[in-house]
Amino acid sequence: MHIATWILIGLLVGGLARFAGRRTAGPLGELALGCLGAVGAGWTFHMLRMIEPEAWLANIGVSSLGALTALALARLLLRSAAMQGAAHTVSAFEHQLLAKLSHVQPVARDANRAFDEQLTLGQRTADRLAAFGGSWAFLGIFAATLLGWLILNTERARPFDPYPFILLNLVLSCLAAVQAPVILMAQNRQVVKDRLAARLDYEVNLKAELEILALHEKLDGLREKAWGELLALQQSQLALLARLEERSRPGAELHAG
Repeated sequence: MHIATWILIGLLVGGLARFAGRRTAGPLGELALGCLGAVGAGWTFHMLRMIEPEAWLANIGVSSLGALTALALARLLLRSAAMQGAAHTVSAFEHQLLAKLSHVQPVARDANRAFDEQLTLGQRTADRLAAFGGSWAFLGIFAATLLGWLILNTERARPFDPYPFILLNLVLSCLAAVQAPVILMAQNRQVVKDRLAARLDYEVNLKAELEILALHEKLDGLREKAWGELLALQQSQLALLARLEERSRPGAELHAG
C-alpha cells in the first residue's frame, strides 16, 4: 500500500513540476524521476524505521521531498552539461563581434541610449513614477496633503475622516502597496541596465584585446622581417670583407718582393 502511495505522490510531483514550468526532461522522464525519488526516499526512511507505517502525513512528506530532490538533481546535472556544451561553442554575441571585427566596425555604444531604446511605455512610466516618488517634490506634496487632511478633519464640525483617521490609514496603505511594486520594477530595470552596460564593456574590452593581439602579431612579423634583413646585410658585409681581404693579399706579397 505504501509503494502505491509513493508512486502516486511521485507522479503528482512530476506533473506539478511539468505544469509549473520547471521542465527537466520529457513528460515521461519527469514522471519517472518523480516516482523514483518518491519510492527511494519512502523506502529508505521506512527501512531505517524513521517513520511509522501508519503515519500517512509523514509518508506523503518524505515521498514528496524525495521526488523534488530527484527532479532538482536531474535539473542541475542537465544544466551543468548544457553549460559545458555551451562553453565549447561560439555564441551569437561572439559571432556578431567577429563580424564587426572582420568589417572593421566600431563596437562602442552608449549603455544609457541602448537601454532606453528598448523600454516600453509602461516601463518608462514606472521609471518616472519611481523617480518622482523618491524626490523632494513628492515629499513636499505628501507632507502638505497630510497636514491639510489632519487640519480639515480636526477643525471642521463634521469631519469626513474623524480621529483615529481610518480613511487616512487606508489611503496611506494603498499608496505604499502601489508604490512598492513600482520601485521594485525600477530596481529590476536598473539591474538589467547594469548587465547591459557590463556586456557592452565586455564587448569593447574583447575587441580591444583582439586588436592588441593582432598588433602583437604584426609587430612580431615586422621584427622577424627586420631580423632577416639584418642577417642578410651582415652576410653581405662579411662576404664583402672576405673579397677585400683576398684582393689585398697579392698586393701585399708584391710589395714585400
